[in-house]
Amino acid sequence: MATGRRSAPGGMLLLWAALLCFPGSWCFSELLFVKGPQDVIVTRRESVVLDCQAHGDAPVTVRWMKNGVKVPENDRISTLHNGSLYICEVGGRKGEQSDEGFYQCLALYKYGAILSQRAHLSIATAVLG
Repeated sequence: MATGRRSAPGGMLLLWAALLCFPGSWCFSELLFVKGPQDVIVTRRESVVLDCQAHGDAPVTVRWMKNGVKVPENDRISTLHNGSLYICEVGGRKGEQSDEGFYQCLALYKYGAILSQRAHLSIATAVLG
């Protein structure tokens, strides 16, 4: 004879979720961008900072991509402590490697990674008057 009482499978999931998030157990936080890069227009030889601040379980590592390729760091280009990209003396003459392009930051932590929106860095052309 049926008692009319049924166990709710959703309740068991809720119990597991609660158990996973007690201190000292396996609990992870979401990785998210606190601040992401924005489109910017700069002149040649000007310095620029493209923002990228991510939050998640430490350690969070930030890498930068330009047009889908990893940005190599050098004496002009470096990632700041907060994850933002610093470009000293933006360059891009004809025949040279240009800093102009679409930039994205890639934030990685132990549970996965997220990719920011694209930000376009444009180099303004001088108007002679």
